[in-house]
Amino acid sequence: MKKYRMVIWGMLVFLGMTSCDKYLDVTPKNVISMDDMESIKQSLASFLRNIRDDGWSSLPSSPFQGNTYGIVAYTEEWDLSQLAENDFTDDEKRICDWRNESNQSLWGKYYSPIGFLNLIIHEAKTAEGDKTMRDYVMGEAYAMRAYCFFKLLQYFAPYKDNELGIPVCLETYEDFESVTLERSTQKEVYRQILSDLKEAEMRLQSTPTRESYNLMYCEEVINRLYAQVYHFKAMSAAAEEEDWKNAIVYAERETNGKELESNPEELKALFNVGEGYSLKSQESPLRVKYGGSMGFGTLFSNKKPNETFRQAYFPEENGDIREKLYYQIVEYFDWGSFQTVKDLKINKYSSYDGWGGDYYYLFCAFRLAETFLIQAEAYVRTEQLEKAQTILRRFKEARYTEAFQIPNTKEALLDEILWERQKEFVAEGDVRWLDMKRLGVKTERTIGGETFKLNGYEDYRYAFPIPLSEINNNKYIEQNPGWILND
Repeated sequence: MKKYRMVIWGMLVFLGMTSCDKYLDVTPKNVISMDDMESIKQSLASFLRNIRDDGWSSLPSSPFQGNTYGIVAYTEEWDLSQLAENDFTDDEKRICDWRNESNQSLWGKYYSPIGFLNLIIHEAKTAEGDKTMRDYVMGEAYAMRAYCFFKLLQYFAPYKDNELGIPVCLETYEDFESVTLERSTQKEVYRQILSDLKEAEMRLQSTPTRESYNLMYCEEVINRLYAQVYHFKAMSAAAEEEDWKNAIVYAERETNGKELESNPEELKALFNVGEGYSLKSQESPLRVKYGGSMGFGTLFSNKKPNETFRQAYFPEENGDIREKLYYQIVEYFDWGSFQTVKDLKINKYSSYDGWGGDYYYLFCAFRLAETFLIQAEAYVRTEQLEKAQTILRRFKEARYTEAFQIPNTKEALLDEILWERQKEFVAEGDVRWLDMKRLGVKTERTIGGETFKLNGYEDYRYAFPIPLSEINNNKYIEQNPGWILND
């Protein structure tokens, strides 16, 4: 008898679900056969096409960054003083105090695709069809599932507590009643992430990527994601002796024989929302564009660039090409004052028009620049200072037009690499926030006469709150320590 499964995008029912088991469940509304690889391929293609066309509108939600409002506001490059100019609301205070409860929505954002990907993997293992198609379909699903689990671990697991990982569910809805939804340890979650990446990596050895089809099933993405995973894992509660060395192995595969883009115009094109998905770049093998209400100004309204940060990190005399790429005096018509005004903006994505409006946001994933900096940091952490200097020099040659220095001591070299990470990823989603978590950064800021402090590794706010719906509906899981959410 033929098996029947859900297939097209509008037939996936994820909205209105209340807990992790529901996010992971894939209950069909209308069904057609998924008994052969061609049908499974088309099902996954619908998901990938929605991501490629406009990551914000896809269902389940795209496993790539869209609304990073609550995360970006946590970092130093933004001035939040405007939040306190009028009524300083409780919600705004929570943002300033790193307690934005809206971040709990990221739980569903990354668990929803996992349920779908579980089904694709489960069905593709036994479906009729040729090996090549099976490889690039399953390779895509494994790579994307690894990414989703990794983001969930980064956001919701306390960095230094191995016992508080996340639930790992690989089952489909057929046997969902037997699923245990307790939190796995962080080491167990990392084993699953690395296992999924290995599954994708092995398939690439015999079956190349299909550029017209695949998003994450390609060598550049797999190598760079491996490097990111080992880089984040290496100082966590799940750390193992070989993590830094493994980060080097996968980073080297990408940096060997490749040079970073040093042409400002080419870099500007990389981040230009007008280029969309069509732009192919060695710097970023996956670019996801978000339109409509996901404009950059919408995401970062009521915030402005921190001028103190800009002057400290981008002094004009350094000849750093990123300063003019990231920051711009934007002239636009202000309807409030009914006149043309000038304002300093982070216009990294070339999204502002002459009327002060902007309509798009772009996520550039798996950047080669980060891979260089991961490799340099891993060399320092493993006492290979000369190699670290070489990689850092190659990086800086692509970013500076004036002479620069390369430190000689381990501490100074590490500080320089981390300094460059903070400069490189201004206004790029969660990169800086996750560095703060990884490094246990302590910081404080005063806004509206109130001082807010973040207290390093032991601060509960470095792990986002698990949704109340999850806590109420999953008896196996407890809230992250420290969080008391509003109903």
